[in-house]
Order: sequence, then C-alpha cells, then structure tokens
Amino acid sequence: MLAGLGQCAVVVGATVRLVRAPETVRHYLLPYDDLRTFLDDQRRLVRDQRFSYVEGQITPDASGAFRGYAIEAVAYGPPAGSAPDDTVLLRGLRHNPSGAQITDLGYYDFLDRLAPGVAALKEAGLWSYAHPWLNLLLPGRRAVDLVGSLLDALTPADLGPGVVLLYPLLRDRLRTPLLRMPDDPVPYLFAVLRTTPPQDTATVERLLAANRSAYDTVHAAGGTQYPVGSIPFGRADWRRHFGPEWARLAEARTTYDPRGLLTPGQGIF
Repeated sequence: MLAGLGQCAVVVGATVRLVRAPETVRHYLLPYDDLRTFLDDQRRLVRDQRFSYVEGQITPDASGAFRGYAIEAVAYGPPAGSAPDDTVLLRGLRHNPSGAQITDLGYYDFLDRLAPGVAALKEAGLWSYAHPWLNLLLPGRRAVDLVGSLLDALTPADLGPGVVLLYPLLRDRLRTPLLRMPDDPVPYLFAVLRTTPPQDTATVERLLAANRSAYDTVHAAGGTQYPVGSIPFGRADWRRHFGPEWARLAEARTTYDPRGLLTPGQGIF
C-alpha cells in the first residue's frame, strides 16, 4: 500500500472513499499484431480516460514467439457511468476488429473474473509452484525497444502456465513517495508472471538470473522494478532503488522497528 515493503509498519486500518458502483460493465478484448501500435493505442486510452480499466496481455504465437497483443478494457455502465457506446469507445483504435471480443458482465462477475483460473490452478496442483516473477516499470518513451528485446528472450517454456502483462500508468496519479517510478508521464508495467516446479531448483535459479539481467537492461534505460516479484537484490541495490527516499525509509525503520522484526527476508537493511 505504501511501497515500503513492510519494513517499518503494519497497516491496521484505513479510511477509503466510497464511489458508486455500476450494475454491469462492458468488457473489451482487442487484438493487435504490432507492438508499437498496441502500445500507442494503450497510451491513447489512458490519456483520454475513455475506459474505467485498461490492461494488456501478450501471448505466444504458433512458433513460440510472443507476438500476440491484446488490450483488455472495461467501460462501467449505469449508475456509475453512461451506457457504453462501442462506436465512441473504439473510435480511432487500430486493433483487428474481426478478432475483437465484446461482452457485457455483471460488475461482481468482472471483479471476480480471476477466481475460475485460480481454482483451476489449484486443482491442477500448480498454485503451489514457484513464482519467479519479473515486474518492471518502463519509461514510456523506451517501451517499444525494451519490451521487444525482453520478449525476444522469453520462451513459452520459461513462462510456464503464467501470463505476460503490459499496460500504461499515469504517473501523476501515483503519489506514494516510496514507489519508485521512471521519469516519464506514462510509464508501462511489464510483468512476466512465471510459474515453474519448485523442485527444479536449477530452472528457478536460471530464471532469477534472467530476471536480474532484464532488470539491469531496464534500469540502464531509466526504468525501475515494481518490487512484488523475484529479482535478486542486495543492500546496495535497494539503496539505489529508493534513491532520495532511502534516508526517510531508514529513519522510519530505526524509529518504528529498531529490532528489525518486520519482513527481514527482503534483505533491505
């Protein structure tokens, strides 16, 4: 919640602002076959704010190359918004219209849409697999080149029964000081949510090394990591990651957790 990785506090209460929820939503899955076009249309959507939710997915083609791109977008219906108008919402987008999937869903069905997939993974025994995830924040101006090179190095076998996500964020909406973001108004989150058998320690170590290599490439281009994954980091790396906020975090750690009891496994201090 505060991007401090649990180092100096435990959130025990929060006050949230309630907003009116829709009864139904219209869900769009829009396919693309070109990375630059896919990214540009995503950027357009978040800047125009014509949808309430925008995400993106990347899948492999028959040859195993990750060249299938899809925008996932959702428009809220009444009473939270007006009735979705496909013509208005899709105007100017350059997706493949013949492959578009447009579905009306109940609001809770949309919120709970991942539950069947989770249940299937648990039933197949895959939920307890190792998850050497890679989560990176890319400067938008470099996203095409960075994503292209990262996808070139990715294979379906290394992804396993996981997913690849790619979608833009509006930096001015992200005000948490400890969340380290690229210096770009529309950065992108690139996530390779890998899954692999935990007993195959050689593969786990190889994927962790690949994550570190990908991070180094992105960091050199002005990107950061979104620290919910598995990138090998030492204390010097964490100090560099937090940058000018390091002193603030270290002071809070000393003040509120002087014995270092909270989340020591991160290896930050």
